[in-house]
Amino acid sequence: MDVDRWWEKIFEPGRTLSYRSGQPMLLKGSQKGSVLRVVEGWALVTDPHPDGTRTFLELRGRGQLLGETSALSGGPRNADVTAVCRTVVRAVGSERFLAELRRSDVLVGMLLHAQELNRTTNVRAGLRRFGVVSGLSGLLLDLTRTVGAPVVVGIPQKVLAYVLGVTPRTLYDAVAELERRGALSACWPVVHITDETVLRELAHSDE
Repeated sequence: MDVDRWWEKIFEPGRTLSYRSGQPMLLKGSQKGSVLRVVEGWALVTDPHPDGTRTFLELRGRGQLLGETSALSGGPRNADVTAVCRTVVRAVGSERFLAELRRSDVLVGMLLHAQELNRTTNVRAGLRRFGVVSGLSGLLLDLTRTVGAPVVVGIPQKVLAYVLGVTPRTLYDAVAELERRGALSACWPVVHITDETVLRELAHSDE
């Protein structure tokens, strides 16, 4: 049984919830509750500060979990989660989630692996050590890996700019450069990857 089938089995008895673009899904400081698994759409995870600013933490999509850290620790939510576009999830109570984890070391291993992938993806997005075009290339590769197809749907340009820590204009120029190189075709909010090899080369280049 593959990873998706394991998680589908756990979340199958849960509730289906739908969030509109910009709607809060989880709030930092709230008590632990359900664990969510994204079925469709994207969720932006941020750390809010008293001065009104926010620190980007993660961008999670299809098949990824939300609220699992709180369930595991038993503490309150440690971040805000907001729907980037129309986002559909399956939700199960934290107790059921933990009970299923206790049944199988395989599930624990998969959860740890998923958390490491999320951490790696978002560290890569935040550093942009080789520049914006390189950072965007790496981020798009990560997002298509999440989707399981060479297309990213539903993420506005301003959200990608926020994730990369650049202005929307800078993000626009980077997208135009990737289009010029034949790596992608964008008709927002849909981005089709047309040459993954080019993206991979740029993701590790100094532009």
